[in-house]
Amino acid sequence: MTGQKWFARVLAGAVAVGICATGALARAQEMLLSEEGVLENGDMVLPSDNSLYDQFTFEGKAGQTVTIKLFSTEFQPYLAVISPEGEVLGENHSAGGNPQNSQLELTLATDGTYIVIANGFDASSRGRYTVEVMVAE
Repeated sequence: MTGQKWFARVLAGAVAVGICATGALARAQEMLLSEEGVLENGDMVLPSDNSLYDQFTFEGKAGQTVTIKLFSTEFQPYLAVISPEGEVLGENHSAGGNPQNSQLELTLATDGTYIVIANGFDASSRGRYTVEVMVAE
């Protein structure tokens, strides 16, 4: 997969990659997830490139459009979102040309628990990050 990581190996899901760029319009946002974390030795390791990752979950509803953001000033973040069925819905490693931000905008197909993967662009990625999931009201 050129330019994409292989998260399905870790999560045993089918690969259905859909990368979305946002055309951000000002609108009210409901926060579904807001977490700070650290990529550090002892975290889970992605077998395809030996990079560290953490995972977070949020409850989504069919038809919701969500914006998922991962940002760090200490490493180049890499973001992936997994559906309740285990499918990779999207991956991204830079938002708007900024290597310190990753962002996806997705419209959810089903109700359920979605997984957000906070990862670094390569195996040397370490440091603090923030992950957020917001839904338009």
